[in-house]
Amino acid sequence: MIPNMPHIHKGIRVLPDGVAHSFRLCLAALLCSVTVAADAWVLNVTPGARRIYLAVGNSTTDAANATINLVSVTVPANVVGTGAVQAMTSNSTQANSPFDGYNVCVPPNQVYIGGYFREPSTTANVASLQVTTPANLTSGTDTLAFSQISWTSTALGNAAADIPAGTFNGATLFLRNVSSNTYVENCHTFSYANTNVVAAGVYNGRATYTLSAP
Repeated sequence: MIPNMPHIHKGIRVLPDGVAHSFRLCLAALLCSVTVAADAWVLNVTPGARRIYLAVGNSTTDAANATINLVSVTVPANVVGTGAVQAMTSNSTQANSPFDGYNVCVPPNQVYIGGYFREPSTTANVASLQVTTPANLTSGTDTLAFSQISWTSTALGNAAADIPAGTFNGATLFLRNVSSNTYVENCHTFSYANTNVVAAGVYNGRATYTLSAP
């Protein structure tokens, strides 16, 4: 991360419950503040003093936001482990870009993810966007592989995945580089593969998104 920049964890969780199964997934982000203006998905940022900003879910423009959003699903008992993919929903209410106010996401089905890296025009570095998870979500002593959770990526008016779709890998997963003086944003829609028979319970885990620059 850039030295002397404040950062905060914020996130999402994945859930199974009672006889049915519900899952929670905690998505966390490292977040630093900045000010700029532009217009949706992959945008230009006016060069200036080095700053880095990352928003996941509910966000505050150019400021830290301590909210940890939840993404969850309850799997009916009669389909547990059958491979019937289960759509997940979040408690995020972030529909508009905190960067320019453009309507990009449809909560609760989608979770906003976006950020930028600003530096003087005399330099040209890149920031790296990654997401890190533990190997498993847990419910007491029971476990559920984080690789059961995947996402698609899009935004209103933009079918392209500027922050790519993928599957959590129980480690650190590189998502993309963000060029200096560029803002990138998308909306992620999460799903649970449901290919494993697991004990009933509430399974919790956290995914931490990090945007870092040399």
